[in-house]
Formats: sequence, C-alpha cells, structure tokens
Amino acid sequence: MEYARLLAVFLSQLFLLHSTFAVDFSFDGFSSSDLLLYGDATISSNVLSLTENTTFSMGRALFHAKVPTRFTNSSKLLPFSTSFTFSLSKLKNSLPGHGFVFIFVPSAGIQGASSSQNLGFLNRTNDGNPNGHVFGVEFDVFQNHEFNDINDNHVGVDINSLTSIVAYKAGYWFDNKTNWSFKEVRLNDGANYRVWIEYWSHNLIITLAPAYKKKPQRPLIKVPLDLSGVFLDEMYVGFSAATGQLLQNHKILSWSFNNSIF
Repeated sequence: MEYARLLAVFLSQLFLLHSTFAVDFSFDGFSSSDLLLYGDATISSNVLSLTENTTFSMGRALFHAKVPTRFTNSSKLLPFSTSFTFSLSKLKNSLPGHGFVFIFVPSAGIQGASSSQNLGFLNRTNDGNPNGHVFGVEFDVFQNHEFNDINDNHVGVDINSLTSIVAYKAGYWFDNKTNWSFKEVRLNDGANYRVWIEYWSHNLIITLAPAYKKKPQRPLIKVPLDLSGVFLDEMYVGFSAATGQLLQNHKILSWSFNNSIF
C-alpha cells in the first residue's frame, strides 16, 4: 500500500511537471487568434502568407505566447519537436527569392529585421551579434556569398547570424533496398513540402520530404548543438520570410509544435 501511495504521488508530480512546461499545439490551418502577425504576414483561407507579391516585402508570424525552453531552476533545456508544411512558388515573369526561416526569437515584433537576403530574420547591424539570442532553420533559394551560402537551394542552421553553422542542399534520403540514395528537391517549385525539426540531448535533427511522403528514416541534417547559451528561459517561436528584387510566394500550410518530454 505504501509503495502504491508513493508511486501515485510520484506520477502526480511528474504529470504536474510535464503539464507546467508542455506547450503542444497543432494547426491544420490558421486563424488570426493563433498567431501574432507582423510586417506583410497575412492569413487568408486558413493559409499563412509571410510576404506579399511585391519587392522588398517581409513578414513574421509568431505563436501568440512565449514558450518555455528550460526546466524550472535548471539550466537544462527542454527538448522540442516541430513539424510544418510549406509551399514556395515563383511568380510569372519574375526571378524567385528569397526564402523563409523557422525561428526562435526573444521578443515579439519584427524590429531588427530586413528584407531581401536577410529573410526578415536579421539585418546588417545585428547579424553576427553573439548576444542576439536568435536561432533559425533557413530554407534559402538564393546564394548569398556574403553569408557563405553553399548554393541557391539549401537548408541551413543559423545561430545569431545568417551565416549558417551547417547547411545541406535541399532534398531527402531514401532507402533503395541496396543503399541510401539522395533525391534533391527544388524548394520553390510550388510543391508542398513537410519539415520535421527535433532537438533533444544537445542534438538538432532536421528532415525534409514532399508532403505526400512519410518521414524519411535518415535526416537531412543531424548536428550536435548546445543551445543553452542561445535560448532565454522563454522564447517566441514562428516564421519569417522576405522578398527583395526577387519575388515568390512564401506560404505555411500547417504547423505543430511540442516541447514535452519525449
């Protein structure tokens, strides 16, 4: 009986701990109450558009409340997992650009961001600031040599800078029964793509695939990464995007996020 009572107390405390920290949401479509919108970001027919079809447009959309990143009275980071579906499409008679970023930022708003190659994420004055406390996964369709971009169609991991700490050409791995093969995709070909981003035990894992496919067993990017010096105790999470002289649509179709223990 005593063991059963102690077990019940332990489980109730564990549930309370979990419920205190857990942020768990899933949007199959969006409404104005779900997100904070800045710049040119809009919601129409349940679809989030981050930019307008104009030059030097930028927009940002954030979950309406901050999410915790640490356990109480601890420097240990909570794990998180997120998945979203996006579509980038070219506009007629226009060269395409520039891309979007999944972001963690310390404050709401779009201050400190610029359009064009800055992707509505940072600007020339704060790019590279080690005290920026910003983290992003970029989906970039223009090669900027100033940021050492690997090509004009890549996924990159950004910490306080648009110069990615690691990047890989956009695509996905599949098992062809004899070995692993890589299929490159064009991020702005108008198709729907799904992304999975997971962070736990100081490892960041990013997987990409066409939306109609199951999650590939082999990720696109897996990198050891300590975000404890980047994340504040609470952060806003969401998306940013921008056009420049180059134009394209940047749409988010669905989004889920979970920072429970998993």
